[in-house]
Amino acid sequence: MGNEIFNPYKKFSKNDESQIKEEINVKKSFEEFNLDNLVPFKNQPFKVYSNDEMKELKDSIERIGLQNPIIVRRLENNKYEILAGHNRARAFKELGKEKIPAIIQDVDDDTAQMIMIDTNIVQRQNMTTMERAKAYKLKDEIKKRKRYDIDKVEENLSDEEKEQLASEESRQTFYRYLSLTNLIPEYQAKCDDDSLSVRAGEQLSKLNEQQQRKIYEALGDSKITENKAEELRKLANTFDEFTVDIIKENFNGDKNTIKSSIKFTKKEMEKYFSDFKSIKEIKEYLIRLLEEIDEKSENSPYGEKYY
Repeated sequence: MGNEIFNPYKKFSKNDESQIKEEINVKKSFEEFNLDNLVPFKNQPFKVYSNDEMKELKDSIERIGLQNPIIVRRLENNKYEILAGHNRARAFKELGKEKIPAIIQDVDDDTAQMIMIDTNIVQRQNMTTMERAKAYKLKDEIKKRKRYDIDKVEENLSDEEKEQLASEESRQTFYRYLSLTNLIPEYQAKCDDDSLSVRAGEQLSKLNEQQQRKIYEALGDSKITENKAEELRKLANTFDEFTVDIIKENFNGDKNTIKSSIKFTKKEMEKYFSDFKSIKEIKEYLIRLLEEIDEKSENSPYGEKYY
């Protein structure tokens, strides 16, 4: 038998009475709490359900009851902070109910936050990319402080949910999502609408805010694949001054690739190209020089290459 929280609304037959008693003995007890005494968790990264999702949840509650009690922790003045179950509490209110089943956890701030994060990760079916990324960022900060009670966190998860967390949060995946929190808002939005993949976002996240904004200004809503993002990152690191013109002149929109580039140091640029006003002028100048060299080579009676 797993560690699933006992469902107070589940219907059992008489033949299940022994099982019910066994489950009640091993499960945490729950109480009915007045909805007016509940307050939301501050700065939690998860969005409220859409109207369609909320309707589906309310229909489910009316049809089969609440499958899991919410989780709260005690505050002052007879108030309780919701750690898990914000949408369930909202659904109960909209259904005109006054109370909701809840489990009390008397825990510190870091443990409370970790319970809030892990229960949402395993229970939400339509979590966006950036919801997960921001949750991982909070989780990373909590882990670094090393003050939370892991046993208190895990007792709110079933064995299946623990396995789910372990499989979804490999070190590589965890830090890949975490990197997305370094993206500018425009690219975070693209991660959420799936027009920018997690891997492509990871590449762009290695650039600073100014470089990302130059790319967005130059390319706008053009699709950026993982390979393209990697080439853009390399291009940004090629130039001491990364500009919109450089991006546009090096970006081949037709082939969806980045053209090859040559890196010049700032000193070399000042020494050889200080009189030029743009990369385009420098390019044209270098091409003319190469053409002159080729012409001299072709006209040489000895077939010499003037390089």
